[in-house]
Amino acid sequence: MKDTYNYPLLDKISNLYQPNEKSFENVYILACQHILSPQAKMFELVHKFGIPKENIFIFGKVYSTSKEVLNILKANGFKVSDPIFNPHISFDQEHDENCKNELRLFLATIKNPSRIIILDDGGALLKVVNDSFESLPDIPVVGIEQTSSGFRKLEHSQIHFPIFNVARSSIKLIKESPFIANLGCKRLENTIEKYSIIEPRILVVGLGPIGENMLSILNSKKYFTIGYDIAHHDISMIDDLIISNNINIVVGATGSNIIMPSDLEKIILFLRQKLYLTSMSSSDREFPAIYIRKNSIKNNEVHDDIVWDSIILVNNGFPITFKGNVFEGLPEDIERTIGLLYGSLLHAATFDIQTAGFIETPECLNDIL
Repeated sequence: MKDTYNYPLLDKISNLYQPNEKSFENVYILACQHILSPQAKMFELVHKFGIPKENIFIFGKVYSTSKEVLNILKANGFKVSDPIFNPHISFDQEHDENCKNELRLFLATIKNPSRIIILDDGGALLKVVNDSFESLPDIPVVGIEQTSSGFRKLEHSQIHFPIFNVARSSIKLIKESPFIANLGCKRLENTIEKYSIIEPRILVVGLGPIGENMLSILNSKKYFTIGYDIAHHDISMIDDLIISNNINIVVGATGSNIIMPSDLEKIILFLRQKLYLTSMSSSDREFPAIYIRKNSIKNNEVHDDIVWDSIILVNNGFPITFKGNVFEGLPEDIERTIGLLYGSLLHAATFDIQTAGFIETPECLNDIL
């Protein structure tokens, strides 16, 4: 599918960072990203700015990789790795190993680097780099993190290099959260329609920016909906909440595990209908995905719904906002977040940044985005 969107905000950012006499031939990028069309556009613009394609190493997440976009990036000369789905281990374990392997390959391949930029989604790659910092080449390293879960993964660590904190940018929190929540609600309604759920009774667990927005949208549509914030309530009460309210859809929006295998065993005994487990997290960690897969009738592709007894693990436990499409939502809705990443990349390539730890995104982006 050809990307015909013009990305006007990215063009404005390009104009902020007009290449000067400085050479970017020895600047290298190692990026863990959702491999979708807007991200591919960003990498094309980074190359146009002056960083060679062969210096840009990209690997994706198994649940958010469009094979079509991945093949386009490969054909265009970028260094791209294709993630492999292993249903028998957790995504977090698999992804951690991928990050370590990709860093080893990256360090073995680069030649005479003047600067290394680490662009991450989820914090796992940045954590691996930070833990390995003493063995890295003695050159400037700059990180960029785009998710709140990634920020939380690193916020209490001793960080050895600067990291642009895109995750906590007000632009991302205010502008992106409603878009992601709306997309999640649309995908949830697709599940309701697919399985002909006559009377949806929905429990939203986790009332951060995403969960709170989803709760509001679902309430506006007159669904029976309960919100439960684990920051203020006991997580062990979730199974009783499901049973006592005859819940048939659980939305996990916490970024952590909310139901254990023993909880599922208990819930199954009292269920009066099927229970659909849907995640808005950046992994398969909200529910006991490995346990359900092992007990299920079959394990197929990464975006399949997995059935065990009365339990349906929607989208294999991965976030329902990703289905392997070229676009997940309209590009104009995600362009501001891409702009924060793109501007941070150009800033990291252009300027010397001395402060170690999390730093705010470049101030010059605020007026544009």
